Amino acid sequence: MSLRFASFASATALLLTLISSPSESMAVQSDVRTSGARKPVTVTSDTMEANTNENRVIFRGNVAAVEDFTICSDELNILYDANRDVSEIEASGNVRIFLDEKRSTAGKAVYKRKERLIVLTGEPQVTQCSDVIKGDKITVYIDDNNAVVESDAGKRVRAVIMPEKKCPGQEGRERTSREETLCNGAR
Repeated sequence: MSLRFASFASATALLLTLISSPSESMAVQSDVRTSGARKPVTVTSDTMEANTNENRVIFRGNVAAVEDFTICSDELNILYDANRDVSEIEASGNVRIFLDEKRSTAGKAVYKRKERLIVLTGEPQVTQCSDVIKGDKITVYIDDNNAVVESDAGKRVRAVIMPEKKCPGQEGRERTSREETLCNGAR
């Protein structure tokens, strides 16, 4: 996808309203409400492309996005509604998500901002401490700290629940863009 010169000005205008600073690390404002205030989404990547006709910004290559959680992927699409509020974040290719003591992997993840849920597909797996769940589709409800695991017809959900929980000490950790270093870990 490439932007035509005629639409370059409108794409630039969209970027200027969505991006707070024109640097490699860009903060995109989101309406995520956990403390009543707008929270930024900080995204770093190798490239970024805006498509004003689709209300979409596409980040490609070594993508790391930090909000209430950290999401790492090969490509990340941020979709906006008519009011230019973030409506969805789609990650694809080698997706890894870090949320408190949970680590999720999948081929694709869709974060639905208003519902505050993440839908994982493409061999999804969620690990919490030493417990592991797998299925064909895993829906994680962020605010409720719950998940629903589903499998296609003829397949079964798999969960391994360990008697002794081995959790890394992550309690009380503040979320920062430095968490993008999680993206450079094991895949």
